[in-house]
Amino acid sequence: MMKKRNVKSIQGRQVVPNPIGPECIRVTKVYDWVVLTNRDRNKVQIPEECFAAIEDARHDGNTITATCSEVVGTRSCDFIGAIPANIPSVPGAQIVSLAFHVHIRVQFFCNGEPLPGCNFVVPVSFMDEVILCFPEGTEINCNIFDVQCTVVLNQMLGDMVVLDVTMCKDVQVEAEVKLEVEAKFCGPRPVIPIQEDGFVCPTPRFPQQCPTFFPTLNCDCQGSADFSGEASILVFEDGLGGPTTGNLDLTALVCDQCTLAGSRIQVTYIDTLGPSPTPPGTPDADIDQSFTFTANDFEQPTCVTDPVTGLVTGLTATGTGVITPAGGVPENATFTLTLADADPLGDTATLFITGATSTVTIALTDAANPGLEVEVGDCERFPV
Repeated sequence: MMKKRNVKSIQGRQVVPNPIGPECIRVTKVYDWVVLTNRDRNKVQIPEECFAAIEDARHDGNTITATCSEVVGTRSCDFIGAIPANIPSVPGAQIVSLAFHVHIRVQFFCNGEPLPGCNFVVPVSFMDEVILCFPEGTEINCNIFDVQCTVVLNQMLGDMVVLDVTMCKDVQVEAEVKLEVEAKFCGPRPVIPIQEDGFVCPTPRFPQQCPTFFPTLNCDCQGSADFSGEASILVFEDGLGGPTTGNLDLTALVCDQCTLAGSRIQVTYIDTLGPSPTPPGTPDADIDQSFTFTANDFEQPTCVTDPVTGLVTGLTATGTGVITPAGGVPENATFTLTLADADPLGDTATLFITGATSTVTIALTDAANPGLEVEVGDCERFPV
């Protein structure tokens, strides 16, 4: 009978338990990160042989179609130069010029069959200027991650054809550093508008981070609200207006994926006009109180926590946007959005919008507005 041996599993030099703690690592640090999108229509010369074949085919009553697609392996990006940007609170910010290139293959078809001599390649380039945290000692790492192309056949101009090209680009500022870290995923920030005048940046001895705008501060909570249907709200424009009922379409995302950049609010309201007031001579009640509103900048939200469960049940978000009244001109506005997640049938969403001439109050509840969906949750900073 074989003697039983005491066999233990091999554990190597692992530490048990293995808690999360600070570590020193050598990594490529991202000092700034933006995503850019270009869409443009480019006029392209059709080769002489191909143009002659197209004209002959059309003369005979045939149907001409065309396609365009990216040539694999032709994406490239060139750093052109940089000048200081006028952002006093961010030393190291510069206006960086970049050139992006790709080759596009164009092919024409006659009644669905390839047209001889009509398969050719053309270069397409985009120039971009973008504000980046680009201090001395860092490098630009840029790449194209998507290219879409369409041939606009109804805009052929003689022997020229128009290509509608969309290019998506990723730009990062990097340097190799040693860090002690506890980390979580981050995302790109919104693009900063370029101002006209600039200033000479002080030259730091070592690369400095730009904490005022990158990395973006992660949120402590996140929330969403969605409603589409008839609703009663308050709308005032130039002192006129009041309660009004119409069709409301509201979508709100606050800190989607727990990043402030993943926030948006879009409101469309179509007023249902009522009967004219009496007696005659009073102001006309049939004022069109329709409007649209789009939020374009968010502050960090304030989270509301249940004192018993410790769960996040609500939040308040503030920021700025643009409101456009019916028949009016767009105007800058501030907003305050308050969400409460109290299932079942206790959800509420309240939005206050204040512009130069317009004010709006939208107060939605599950009871008065069936179909309202509100979700609010916590953002864990590190996994346990």
